[in-house]
Amino acid sequence: MSRPRGIITQALAVVAFTVTLIAPGAARAYNETGTVDPTITDCTVCHDSDYESGPHRGYLATTQRCKACHAVHDAPQASVALLSSDTLRQTCEACHDGTGGRGVYGALEARGVSPVARHRIDVTSLVPGGNSSTGQTRTADFAGDDGRLSCIDCHSPHGANTVEPFVGDRVRTADSTSKVDFSSDRLLRRRPIGGEATVTVYGSDWCGSCHSGRIAVGTGVHNHPVDSLNSTQAPFIYDRVALLADSTSTTLGSMGRTNRGYLMPFPRTTQQAGHAPICQQCHEDRRSVGTTTSPQDFRVTTVDGSSAGDNPQFQVFPHEGANSAFLVETGEDLCTNCHFSGLQLP
Repeated sequence: MSRPRGIITQALAVVAFTVTLIAPGAARAYNETGTVDPTITDCTVCHDSDYESGPHRGYLATTQRCKACHAVHDAPQASVALLSSDTLRQTCEACHDGTGGRGVYGALEARGVSPVARHRIDVTSLVPGGNSSTGQTRTADFAGDDGRLSCIDCHSPHGANTVEPFVGDRVRTADSTSKVDFSSDRLLRRRPIGGEATVTVYGSDWCGSCHSGRIAVGTGVHNHPVDSLNSTQAPFIYDRVALLADSTSTTLGSMGRTNRGYLMPFPRTTQQAGHAPICQQCHEDRRSVGTTTSPQDFRVTTVDGSSAGDNPQFQVFPHEGANSAFLVETGEDLCTNCHFSGLQLP
């Protein structure tokens, strides 16, 4: 029996489209030093001409980017969504693999430092402080195998429904110290899988989408006060926090690429009045913040901790941390960033 011509034409069109997706491209580990692999002659297979979107967004009908992650006809048997590797993490780490300390995981160990904190990908489904009523641990249904935490629980691999771009510490190029105003959404989902709230900007409320018990107010849970929508109608966010200008004044700006956002003088300045710290003022990459009279400036000369003199040395938060609980500093060093002037506490 003959088939209608239109159906045959449509079938041929599908084959023509998928032929570019038949086999995954060779693994292209992400080299953040900015050097170019001489075996790769067409960078636009993964990147736009601006090299900022990568294989994660900006698709056209003629795109070749899909095959960087998907394998239509020869995907592993256990893979999800025709991914080119067995697991979500393995697919992500085909590029973000930590080779030589250049990825989101593996950077500390590559520099001889054992991670003290990390988000446990493919290991756990538990969320510390995830219960908004009790502040206790909550079990979440994540996207990884058996409902475990996976990369795509926080990141949107196709760049859809992400938070507003913000200026962060980390810029993944060899000239990272010069791109002061570089903004990116880090592919962060507005609502993480396993989260309980949709948040459009990066700040305490984004962390609280999963760790909701940590920003709860009025539940009897004993947590440090956090600036969030639970505590004020206009909370500080990562791109709008009071940065120390001198020992008595602050100015609003992004915490990214400065250490002065971690210092809150007492008495509080006009810009800080009515605000508590945001989560990231205590939890971020390890660094030496200093004091209001002697702040320690942000200094990054190499990528991923190659230079022990950089401040912060590592820029892998929130994947790994060199301090427990991803704390910026520990002990009195952390507390006195806000609480000092003798024993007088705000």
